[in-house]
Formats: sequence, C-alpha cells, structure tokens
Amino acid sequence: MQREKIQLIRDGLETAYVNGNTASELLYKPNFVSNNHNEGKKVLSVIEDELLKCDKFQISVAFITLGGVTPLLQTLKELEKREIPGEILTSNYLDFSEPQALEKLNSLKNIRIKMYDTNSAKNGFHTKGYIFKEEEVYRIIIGSSNITSAALTSNHEWNTKLVSTQQGKIAEEIVEEFNRLWNSSYALDFNEFYGNYKEQYEIIKHQRDIARIDNVV
Repeated sequence: MQREKIQLIRDGLETAYVNGNTASELLYKPNFVSNNHNEGKKVLSVIEDELLKCDKFQISVAFITLGGVTPLLQTLKELEKREIPGEILTSNYLDFSEPQALEKLNSLKNIRIKMYDTNSAKNGFHTKGYIFKEEEVYRIIIGSSNITSAALTSNHEWNTKLVSTQQGKIAEEIVEEFNRLWNSSYALDFNEFYGNYKEQYEIIKHQRDIARIDNVV
C-alpha cells in the first residue's frame, strides 16, 4: 500500500480518536453515522456513497425489507453494470425479512444472497454490518441499522464507520467473522431457502394480521 494512504488513515485516526481539531481527509476518517433530520444526515446516504466507491461489498443484517431495498436499488443497479461483486447475508430471525425484498436483491447478477437459518442453528442473529473494500482499504459500518426504510432514514440509529488497511486487526477480525457466518452450514443459498421461507413468512404475516384485527375489535 502507498505510504501516502497509510498516512491519510493515521491522520484520520488522530482526528477521530485523539484530537478532533487535527486536520484530516473525510474519506479516511472514522465517523459516527446516524439519522439526523435537522442536519440532513441519513445512514442511507453514507451507505450509498460507500457502495459507489467500493470494488467489493459484504453486508450482514438481521432484517431486510422492501422499504429498505427500494432506495438502494438505483445504486445497486449501477454496481451491477460495473460488475462490482456483493455478498448479502440475512436471517430468518423472527420471520421479519420480506421475501419480495430478498427476491429483488437476488435478481441483481452481481449479488449473492444467503439466509442464516436461526432455527437449525438454535441461536439468534442480530448483526448489522456493512463492509466496503476499495483496493487495500476497508471502510466498515457497524452499529444498529438493518436494511429497512426507518433504520436507513429516520430512526435513532447509532453506527460507527471504521477505516482500516487490510492488515488492520479489527478489519481482519470483522471480515473473518463475516466469512465464517457466510460459509457456515446454516447459511443457505437463495434457491435453498426462498420457497420455504416465503411460505413460513406468509403464515406468520397472516397470524399477525389476525392478531392486529382482534386487538382493534
């Protein structure tokens, strides 16, 4: 890696963690990522910016909804044209992820999507991490945001964006953990999980709708 980039990362770390008055480039500075209507800040905007800069991305979130995928579609289709590969890992935890959203993501040729089967694994799945690789630099957003409309645009969300070289210990551990989950026997490819999950989701959705009507009555 060029010494210049390493110095830029060091300067960014100095600003973020030692002295906020130290000058550094925003591109190489760790940041707090949140939604703030008054300041015009959205988690969505940061994710879009990072997607457009990266040459590979890996995302692990517990929940994905159509409302979260739709505002990202234009950016994701641009990455499809540029053949930027992506891996997205989600879960069947609480049967919350929407099948239509998963189908949209799977339709993009550059994206491979898997679902972590929490029922077989007998544990929960509540990760929220976005890994963006640009040459030898990782930018990683970790915190509270799933791919839902509210999480990406309006909820009170707390996320940290890390900036690291490939050799950085934290980036190394995060990428290793993603790969461990991705390669787990509990992580199922789209064609393995989609039919059963969609059927289960519709059953649960129907039950929730009935419960909601009963509560109103």
